[in-house]
Amino acid sequence: MFKRSLPLFSLYALTLTLSACAPAQTGPLPDPASFRAAPGDVAQKVDGVGDLGRWMITKNLENATWLGEKVGGRTLREPINVVMVDAIAKTPEDATRRMQDAMNRAGYGPKNMHSDGYSGLLNGESKGQFPQGKGLAFSDGPWYDANNHGRVFGPFEMSGKTIFIASFSRENFRWLPTPGHPYSSFQVAREDLSKQLAAKTIFKPQGYLNLDSALDTPTETTGDHDGRALLLVAQE
Repeated sequence: MFKRSLPLFSLYALTLTLSACAPAQTGPLPDPASFRAAPGDVAQKVDGVGDLGRWMITKNLENATWLGEKVGGRTLREPINVVMVDAIAKTPEDATRRMQDAMNRAGYGPKNMHSDGYSGLLNGESKGQFPQGKGLAFSDGPWYDANNHGRVFGPFEMSGKTIFIASFSRENFRWLPTPGHPYSSFQVAREDLSKQLAAKTIFKPQGYLNLDSALDTPTETTGDHDGRALLLVAQE
């Protein structure tokens, strides 16, 4: 709506501002293969999945904290809250295609103006994000409005099946004091993704996996995250 009333120059300036939301990288990025999670950052022996990293990881190999945004003065940790299992795809490449197709069908196609370069950890192996590309995330709406969005990590191979893990959240849009995307909810995005995938794709919800990843300390929080990951399984 605001695109009709916002001058073109202002929209361009806003785009440049949001493009610079992520901290500037002044040196070479660390090798993802060198990442080692702290013991408390991994949920051990999760049913059917194995040892699952509890948090989304930044390109600097740190636990993601919403680019430094605070919630009630506390650091916001970004949890893995979705697990997708495909035991039908014949190869990891086929499973990746099916996952991406499902995201598009669910209305969560890749959209720009997001931070990127994240990874996820499963059974000691680190994998980068889908969608791939600068500034891309899966999202159900444009960057200039509230939207549900996330990144999917994989493919991970385990016992003849392909697994993807993901972090999805709902963000608002803020004009002042500086344009940006403040946190809104983890559960709202997770449950909307579940609903859309169940109605429109081969991936159907099969309950939740307890990762014991809810944080509520004087210095850190996971917002409304309940410590669980939605389990989605390909049915055909």
